[in-house]
Amino acid sequence: MGLYVLAPALFIFVEMSPTVLALVAGLIGALTILTTRQRFGRGTMGVAVALALLSAFVLSSALWSVDAGRSIGTAKDVFGYSIAALLLFQGILALSNARRDRLAWVSLVGLLIGLVSVMGRELYFAFLTEDPRFVENVFTLHKITVYGAFFSVILVAQPGLAWKGLAGLFAVLTLLYGQSTGVNLAIVFVAVMFVVPEKYRQQVLVGFFAVYLSLAIIGPFVVSPLFAFLKTTGSLAFYPGTFAARLDLWQMISPHISDRPVLGHGVNTMRNAVGVVVSPTYYAQTDLPSAHNIVFDLWYELGAVGIIVYGMLLAAIIRMIRRLTGSCHFIASNCLIIAVIELSVDHRVWLSWVLGTLVFIAGICLLHCRSTARPE
Repeated sequence: MGLYVLAPALFIFVEMSPTVLALVAGLIGALTILTTRQRFGRGTMGVAVALALLSAFVLSSALWSVDAGRSIGTAKDVFGYSIAALLLFQGILALSNARRDRLAWVSLVGLLIGLVSVMGRELYFAFLTEDPRFVENVFTLHKITVYGAFFSVILVAQPGLAWKGLAGLFAVLTLLYGQSTGVNLAIVFVAVMFVVPEKYRQQVLVGFFAVYLSLAIIGPFVVSPLFAFLKTTGSLAFYPGTFAARLDLWQMISPHISDRPVLGHGVNTMRNAVGVVVSPTYYAQTDLPSAHNIVFDLWYELGAVGIIVYGMLLAAIIRMIRRLTGSCHFIASNCLIIAVIELSVDHRVWLSWVLGTLVFIAGICLLHCRSTARPE
């Protein structure tokens, strides 16, 4: 219970805390399973099989990877966080209803502390620095704003205007000062889901991902002509920052995707790809930390097979969400939307803190869905 109170605040103030907390949460889950003598349930076994297949697929990419050591190291991370996730999930499921309700309430207190911490950091960068867009720690603000988006979704789903008001305040401050295009887009989609009647939310979710996956399939084939067209018309000059830089990077990556279109270059090889950034127009970084887009990362690293697996994974999660109702459906669907949008404009899914965040947020979602879905 102490971990669930402290975790959100640690997420904000200690950048690598998701890595530690996911592993500690896995340990707590294991102890819970041992003390309650619970066995893995049918649902958990299905998730275990899926994560095992995913880990095996990531590991197998070392066979054709241009950097086998890097791919093997990533496979170890994916497998480790999968174990932590399974132990955490089963540990939560093993709790009695009363203990789960107490843990859900405690986690709300932690999320409240975490969200207030995010907003405090946003206001600090906005008003107590000379230029918040050029301070050294702006990357830290960008990272913690993602956590705030996850926290807000869970708070806005709670009964009572106070929770919703706090989440709304976070949305306003982040749109003004958050400096994260991905989170800004996610806030807009969450707001749409909030005003959509409950009976239509699943259709909106399916429609969103149908469009998303369609764009993911054709993305590498249309980005180069799109970039050339916008550059010729001068449209990119009006927004030479994030949008133009991303398009510039993606159109430079596209030719390399066609070199290995089926299996790609191997997991996590985009980070040290040589010869991708050539004569950039708007992309200003000297190295290539990632494609800043999970779709282009997967196309480059795992080819068409990777995109198919990604699509199947999203489809399986959406199918699980379809069984939920009310606040459970709202929490799970919007956390999925936030994660996908953020990974589609920034960050690499193979980063340890990203994997840790996904595990912990999935555990929080499970906790609150189980709590709110339980019959009165």
